[in-house]
Amino acid sequence: MLSHIVDYLATNSMSDDSFSLRLHSPGRINIIGEHTDYTGGWVMPAAIDKGIEFYARRIEGSSLILHAVDLDKSQQLPLPVTGKTGELWVDYLAGIVEQFQQLGHEIPGLEIVFGGNVPRGSGMSSSAALEGGMAFLLNEVLAAGLSRPELARLSQRSSNEFIGVPTGIMDQFASLNGSPDGPILLNCDSLDFQPISADLPGYRWLLVNSMVTHELGSSEYPVRVAECQEALEALQKIFPDLAKLSHASQDQLEAVIDDLRPIVRKRASYVVGENIRVRQMAQALKAGDVNTVGKLLNKTHQGLRDDFQVSCEEVDLLQFLASENFRGAVAGSRIMGGGFGGCTINLVKAREVNFLKAFLKRSYREAYDKTPEFYEVNIGPGTRLI
Repeated sequence: MLSHIVDYLATNSMSDDSFSLRLHSPGRINIIGEHTDYTGGWVMPAAIDKGIEFYARRIEGSSLILHAVDLDKSQQLPLPVTGKTGELWVDYLAGIVEQFQQLGHEIPGLEIVFGGNVPRGSGMSSSAALEGGMAFLLNEVLAAGLSRPELARLSQRSSNEFIGVPTGIMDQFASLNGSPDGPILLNCDSLDFQPISADLPGYRWLLVNSMVTHELGSSEYPVRVAECQEALEALQKIFPDLAKLSHASQDQLEAVIDDLRPIVRKRASYVVGENIRVRQMAQALKAGDVNTVGKLLNKTHQGLRDDFQVSCEEVDLLQFLASENFRGAVAGSRIMGGGFGGCTINLVKAREVNFLKAFLKRSYREAYDKTPEFYEVNIGPGTRLI
């Protein structure tokens, strides 16, 4: 149990023994495969050792009593859920409740306390951990019998339909289905997945938070989704059996390249290339080929910066400083997450991590008068009872 949750329960005269259902829902990193999930492609995320803990108990009445420890907020959610509440953190949970209602379940009265150690805005998907954890919790309470992949689909529908964000399935799937043995190679169309051994002796995964969030992130994400759909529709005129953009080969893309608007051409080229890189990454990790792993990370950053255009100058600087100025210690580096700020993910020699942190902190301060945050993460299991 996280210490700040223990303190919260004690301060509010709640006995932790009275909460019969307890679970841990992890955040995630993504090794490679960015902006490919909503195009039906390949991704390689991993659940991590940071996450959100949930504590639930039955109560009388027809409502959920929700306590967000990290926000120091509580709210009563009447049942059944009929729409948004106006509080985003409540809506993430309410959307999951609504999905179970649509399946015909009657939700009992519950008191739920939750809090975690996933830094918000870090790109480690605290929102997916919240959604996936709530879905797992209700699946247990209701004995609904949904599989973990089904819970991931349910959580994605909640994001799309209730929250109104056209996300892919990667974040929720990784949180619910992660493996302690390594990242998972996931086909976001079929939901077939397999753990990939990522034993790279002497190296660590280090996230560096730019402490920047550009407003473009929320407005440009649906634009990228629409641009990818435009590319798919052009491809389908010649290849009508092509169901998803990520299913296209480079030869198929070349056949329609002149029919695409220049900006859509860039988006499609990135998506097709990234799907190839994900599968190359799986082979490189299995072989313990650190050099190839690093090159693929750097190539993905270049694609996200130049073709998909979701990076920003602050993140580009962090990536350049790590991959070029610290080349002997850093195998590779790229922006991670939706873009327009957030974190870079870096594969770093373990003995050089502290030197890299000091170098990036000093250089980034000089450039932007900001201090980056650093997170060393370990790959862990998916959502589980505790």
